[in-house]
Amino acid sequence: MYRCDWYIVLVLFSLALLGGTLTVYARAPANSARTLPELLGGIVERSAELVYITEQDSEVFAFYRNTPVKEVTDNVFLAILRRPVETQIIQQSWSSFFQIRVNNDPTGRWGDLKKYLEANLTNLTVFRLPRGAPYGAQYDLYAVGIFNGDTVVGIQMFGVAT
Repeated sequence: MYRCDWYIVLVLFSLALLGGTLTVYARAPANSARTLPELLGGIVERSAELVYITEQDSEVFAFYRNTPVKEVTDNVFLAILRRPVETQIIQQSWSSFFQIRVNNDPTGRWGDLKKYLEANLTNLTVFRLPRGAPYGAQYDLYAVGIFNGDTVVGIQMFGVAT
């Protein structure tokens, strides 16, 4: 707590001892870092009603894994998904992925989501993983990064390759 916060707590406690009404307000410092639940809430809010368009359109979901990592590589991502290292994984360009979505979105919502993710995540990348038999043409797509230095966070979509 800051020095002024301690003073406020002392005043409120004294007021309570003297029989006054005590109301406690919890607040974070103005420059505090975003928490994981706040970040995920922001992703959910910005991705609501967004659609990832392929042959079979998909909603856009918030994604995270609370497994500590320092970077997001193919093998690290497969490990946090608990997929075998033999799984074919395709890494795509973050900027190319979002450029296509932003350019085809008159609402600007894909752009808002992109800016929000970029403001809160580092080590940004996009991974595409096949779903496997019997879903040969289907895949999961993840646009993710690192939050607070060790948590993988981003969005997940489902697609069908043509």
